[in-house]
Amino acid sequence: MMESVAYEMIKKEGYDEGMQQGIQQGIQQGIQQGMLADAREMLLEALAERFGPVPHDIEDVITALESRRQLKELLRSALRVNNIHEFRELLTSGL
Repeated sequence: MMESVAYEMIKKEGYDEGMQQGIQQGIQQGIQQGMLADAREMLLEALAERFGPVPHDIEDVITALESRRQLKELLRSALRVNNIHEFRELLTSGL
């Protein structure tokens, strides 16, 4: 009887610990996804501000990107290029 009580306590402790780790991982993933979405949005807004409506093909490529580093590089490039065509060339060349 004592073994089963101790076993249940250990099992519950392990379960609680696993749940806590899962929650922390979920929070971290949510934060990362939010930062990625913000980086995409900033890039699209910068392009729209400089060149007007962003063509759908460019928007599709940007929304598919999963690297914040790459999005930041593209944002810098968006500020340096002369027109949306130069940006498209840069985007399709893979930086």
